[in-house]
Amino acid sequence: MSDSQFQSMDSNPQLLTLSDDWRQWIAKNLMLGSASQDLIRILVDKGHALDLAAQEVKMAQNHPYVAGGQSLALKLKKRDWVLQCQTVLQEQSPSFGEVERRERLSRDEFYESYYYRNRPVVITGMLNDWPALTRWTPDYLKASYGHLEVEVQCGRSQDPEYEINSDQYKKRMPFSEYIDWVNSGLETNNFYMTANNSGHNASVLKGLWQDVPLLSEYLKADEANQGFFWYGPQGTVTPLHHDLTNNFMAQVQGHKMVRMIPPSRLPEVYNHLHCYSQVDLSNPDYERFPQFAGVRTMDVMLAPGEILFLPVGYWHHVVGVEISITMTYTNFLPFNDFGAIYSTYGFFD
Repeated sequence: MSDSQFQSMDSNPQLLTLSDDWRQWIAKNLMLGSASQDLIRILVDKGHALDLAAQEVKMAQNHPYVAGGQSLALKLKKRDWVLQCQTVLQEQSPSFGEVERRERLSRDEFYESYYYRNRPVVITGMLNDWPALTRWTPDYLKASYGHLEVEVQCGRSQDPEYEINSDQYKKRMPFSEYIDWVNSGLETNNFYMTANNSGHNASVLKGLWQDVPLLSEYLKADEANQGFFWYGPQGTVTPLHHDLTNNFMAQVQGHKMVRMIPPSRLPEVYNHLHCYSQVDLSNPDYERFPQFAGVRTMDVMLAPGEILFLPVGYWHHVVGVEISITMTYTNFLPFNDFGAIYSTYGFFD
């Protein structure tokens, strides 16, 4: 379809009911190989007129830009095939979905069996000597650090893309006031202290790190990266995304539900900006994201005193099922700067 035809379409008031977001959705799904009748049905289910839906899908099918995108998509199908082979092989295992729990895993076995093989694992027994496990009560935190000004994220509930736009929700306040918020009994995702606040908090709350001795069995001493402090109420959510490094999640207080998806599922998770998925794993919209319907998750309920090894590239969605405190680490002994070889920062699918 020519530009003049698009302009003509936009000038017709009867056709202005379909937004550009929906037009992009039509084009993307055609490039992904979705059937036109399925797209029309979904548009109608979402409240669009049948004639309008059919006309928009037909125009997209005939547009040269979409045809160009479909040509590129065919080249990417080979990569998708390789990933699909990995997925099929992984999911044939009767134990798929189960994450091993290993007591006091040795350095050599951790690196050889999990780190280098990109496999998650829960390690138990390695935090037994952490004072933080018993010391970090609300009373202790208030008495020792409550007078200090900390940075938190506030107002997250007003924005579906609160994580992408996290810089907009940074706020500074007395730590004692934030502790009262967390312990008010409210179940909410509206406020949360996360790694995105560490630039300020790692300095202000540096005394806390004395209560979490270095895990020297797995990690190297690194003055620039001594771990990230997460603290929030029941109900906090970190939406579906992947990291650019391997990570340790060391649970100090409360439980967290971590739902993971292997990197081989990349074609089905609707990755868009940077490392984020468009899918809300708490309530997936399978009509809008049909390829996600067959995706299986690996679920871990992480308890205090446990460490989850979260391999680079694994998609994960994290919910605080209780008031929780977590320390995260990336300073592993081998190479872990995968962000240095990462260049896909824009919108894409």
